[in-house]
Amino acid sequence: MSDTDPIVDPVGPVLQSGEVARAVADAAVIDNPGRRVDVRDRGSYLRIEVEGGECVLHRATIAEELGRPFKMSELELIMPSFVGRIDTGSDVYRFFHTFEQAKSPKPGEAHA
Repeated sequence: MSDTDPIVDPVGPVLQSGEVARAVADAAVIDNPGRRVDVRDRGSYLRIEVEGGECVLHRATIAEELGRPFKMSELELIMPSFVGRIDTGSDVYRFFHTFEQAKSPKPGEAHA
């Protein structure tokens, strides 16, 4: 598969363009190692697509990319849409596809 081929099972946010959207796109690459991350710049918005049916975004990574403190509620203000289901928290957002993924431990949680 080339990088120009569409991701078969993408998940992730659609964000209004700007500083935070760019930082989130960079964080998506960092927070999802081993997964292909496509960022499609559509002018007024960025579409972030991560392969494998799961996209994890950590508040700390976004803050580091921004160079300032960041609250996940800021993400909600610029996210008119997303692909997949979403699990939100104060430190991590997780986009996913399947019910089985919904039952799996969240990032940072121990397996049972």
